[in-house]
Amino acid sequence: MVVIILTTTVNVQNKCYLYQKDPLERLNDYIKSINQWIKGNLKIVVVENSGHYFDFEQSDRFEIISFNESELPEAKYLLGNNSKGASELFSINYSIKHSKIIKDSDFIIKITGRYFIPNFEKYLTDLSNFDAICQNDRSSCEIIGCSYQEASRLFNTSDILDGKPCNHIEFLYKKRINKMNRVLILKKINISGTQMGGVNVIKYSL
Repeated sequence: MVVIILTTTVNVQNKCYLYQKDPLERLNDYIKSINQWIKGNLKIVVVENSGHYFDFEQSDRFEIISFNESELPEAKYLLGNNSKGASELFSINYSIKHSKIIKDSDFIIKITGRYFIPNFEKYLTDLSNFDAICQNDRSSCEIIGCSYQEASRLFNTSDILDGKPCNHIEFLYKKRINKMNRVLILKKINISGTQMGGVNVIKYSL
């Protein structure tokens, strides 16, 4: 069973490489994407790390996990950390730990919450042959995932900054993926134009 984790942050903190900061704009983008994902057949877990609570009906294939990173004792190490990737990794691990749906999964795929991928199921045939999955553009990480057994390896928080402030999470994911033997690298996937969160660019493919 494949589970999609949609990572979201409505109320942004002081993070580097951040263009879209308005909470309402971010919320609208997330709601548009989530509405499209829940019409499909994949199991979806939405994780929100800034204290916002989405008003969607949950089910056995759709789950929402909300928390406020700044209020959790276990996230104290993130205070003052301006890396978006560090917070995202915490969110992914938090959702894995607290989700009922993910506990029964075979494969976990993180997708940045603002993006919807039409017919994503067709790209996921026979994932049992792979340890990990990534998008065609290896310098980006809107799509990144692995088998449930490899989650602690791909999504661990141990060396997120590697001693450097504001390090790009993309480089860390690429480094970890390169150490895995069986990796599904997706072909370029066309999507509807979507505003990126980090820079003033509309993305039309992932």
